[in-house]
Amino acid sequence: MGETNDSGLYEIFQQDFGPVGSPSFEAACENFLISSAGYAVSSLLLQPKDRHNWNLLFDSVGRLVHIDFGFILETSPGNNMRFESAHFKLSREMTQLLDPSGVMKSDTWYQFVSRGDPIGNLRKRFHPEMSEREATNFRIRICTDAYNKWTNAGYDLIQYLQQGIEK
Repeated sequence: MGETNDSGLYEIFQQDFGPVGSPSFEAACENFLISSAGYAVSSLLLQPKDRHNWNLLFDSVGRLVHIDFGFILETSPGNNMRFESAHFKLSREMTQLLDPSGVMKSDTWYQFVSRGDPIGNLRKRFHPEMSEREATNFRIRICTDAYNKWTNAGYDLIQYLQQGIEK
């Protein structure tokens, strides 16, 4: 984010997506907002480290993309010296897009911090109420389902036909 340009992220978005207020700029900011909220929740759960601007990118429609998961689930560079103690990276540069007013009280900031019900959805997927036996059977079912899911092969075929990406 911003590493290949002397401008800030807000300026880069204007260069890439058009002036503030234009439909393409506003759509890119909305994509950044939604993907940043997802990034925040997933980072809270997975604890990726080594989060610097070379590992945080945005795509052609403005979505935040985190790359390089070499340090995850509490492992980090420097033998866990705890430099990255925040649950996720949220720089001033990122908040220029998430909260242009800078007061953390704007509508966009409220949208960022109140996206969906990630903990409720997580409970539904992980079933903490299950016994050990139920949890084991559940894991077996979801692994078998993932292995046999025809949609995975179908998606691989679509990627190959559209992008030339082989499985």
